[in-house]
Amino acid sequence: MAKKNSNKKEKHDLLYIMNPNCGWCKKSDPVVEELKKDGYDITTLDITNPEDAKVANEVKAKYNAQCGTPLFLDAETGNMACGFRERGALEPWAKGEQMEERPAPTPPQKPTPKKYKLEYIWTDSDGNIRSKVRYSTIVQMPNEMLSMRNVPQWSFDGSSTNQAETTDSDLIISPVRLFPNPMESRNQSQMASWYVLCEVLNPDGTHHESNLRKELWDILQENKDQDIWVGVEQEYVMVDEVSGQPYGWTDYKDSTPPPQGEYYCGVGGNKQKGRVIAEQHANLCIQSGIAFEGFHPEVMLSQWEYQIGPGNPLDIADQLIFSRFLLQRITERVSFPVAVSYDSKVMPDGNWNGSGAHINFSSKQMREEDGPEYLNIICSSLAESHDEAIKSYGKDNDKRLTGRHETSSIDKFTWGENDRTASIRIPFSAVGEDKMGYLEDRRPSASMNPYEAFSYLVSTVSSVSKELLVNI
Repeated sequence: MAKKNSNKKEKHDLLYIMNPNCGWCKKSDPVVEELKKDGYDITTLDITNPEDAKVANEVKAKYNAQCGTPLFLDAETGNMACGFRERGALEPWAKGEQMEERPAPTPPQKPTPKKYKLEYIWTDSDGNIRSKVRYSTIVQMPNEMLSMRNVPQWSFDGSSTNQAETTDSDLIISPVRLFPNPMESRNQSQMASWYVLCEVLNPDGTHHESNLRKELWDILQENKDQDIWVGVEQEYVMVDEVSGQPYGWTDYKDSTPPPQGEYYCGVGGNKQKGRVIAEQHANLCIQSGIAFEGFHPEVMLSQWEYQIGPGNPLDIADQLIFSRFLLQRITERVSFPVAVSYDSKVMPDGNWNGSGAHINFSSKQMREEDGPEYLNIICSSLAESHDEAIKSYGKDNDKRLTGRHETSSIDKFTWGENDRTASIRIPFSAVGEDKMGYLEDRRPSASMNPYEAFSYLVSTVSSVSKELLVNI
C-alpha cells in the first residue's frame, strides 16, 4: 500500500520493473530507494530473474503495457509511468495520482523468432557430467522469458557415455530445469544464453536406467507429508589436470607440503591454493539462482568445501549437479592447469583427509517435535540400513571412512552430539535447550550422486516417521 494516500479508496501495489543491464534503470534505482526510505511500498521486479519476469509479464499483459524498462506500474489500478523519472515526477505515481503519460492501447503483439544459445547438461552412468551446445530459434512473444515449454528435447550418442550399445545408441536428454548462463554477457544486444539441466530418457520416452532423478521424484511424491529438507556440504580437491596430484603440491620438496593443521580456513598463499576458482564459483552460483550458502578452504591443502541448501531434496540435487558443472567449467577458463576431483581419497597414503559430501537433513517432525528421543530413534533406525546407505553414498568410501581424519569407520555405525568422528553428528543446535533441528550424515563421499543419496535418506527417514506415528 502506498504511503500518503488516505484520500484514495483503492488499494495500490506499486511495481518497479527493471533490468540491471539497463542504463536508465541504474539511474532509476536510487530514486526508487529514496521513495522506499520515505515509506512508499514499492516492489522491484528484475526481468533477468525468471520468477520476477513471470510476474512482470503477467501484470504488463493485464494492462497491455508496452513500455520497456524502467516501468513503474500499479498492479491494482494500472496507473503507470514509462522510462526514467526524477523524484518529483515519480512521487505522484507512488501516491496513486493518475499519470498523464499513460500509453494508448496498442494492437496485440505477435510471436516472433528469437535465437538462443542452449547448453544441455546431463549425467552419465558413472555420474560424470556431460554437456553439449545447440543454437535454437524459438518462437515466443516479445519480452517473454524463456520457459521450459519452449525448450525442445534433444538426443545424444549413449554409446559414447557408457549409457547404450553402439548398435542402439540414441538416447534423449529431456529438459527439467533452466539456469541463466552467468559466464556470458546478458546484454540485450547479445544472444541470450541458458543452461538446460536434463534427465536421460530412452527413445520411447521411458526413463533410462541411469536416470536416478526419476526415482527421487517418485519417493518425494509418496512422502510429501514428511516435508524433508536437505543441505549439502560439498568437498572437492583442486588437482593438476595431468598428474592428478593436488594443485600446488609440486612447489614443495618431494611434492609434499607441511602437515595438516593450518590449511582449514587458512589465509595466505602458503595456507591455501586456488581461492580465485572458489570465489568465481561462488559468484556464478549465486548469479544463477543457486541456494549457495558459503565456502572455505578445507583441512588438506588445495581442498575446498561449499554449501548448498537447505531445501527440497529434488531442488537441492538439481542445484548440486549444476554447481559441480559450473565449478568444472571454471577450470577450463583459468590460466593454470587445474581440474576438480571428487575422489573420496585423493591422497590415499599419508596423514591426509579425504573428501565427503555431508548431508544435513530434517523432517517436519524433527523441526517441530520437542525432545531428544525422536532424534535418537532416527539415528538408531539409520543404523539398521547402514550397508544400504554405504551403497548409495558414492565410490571408494572404504578408502575414506577409516575412523581417522574426521570420519567414522565404514564397518560401524555411530552417532553422537557434536561428534565429527561419528556416522551421524547431532549438531549443537539440536542438543540445545529446544532439542530440535537437523542431523548431519557424514558418511557420503564427495562423489555421491545426490539423486541416489537423497532417495535412500528420504525413504528411510519417512519410513521411521510413519512407524512412529502408528505407534503413538
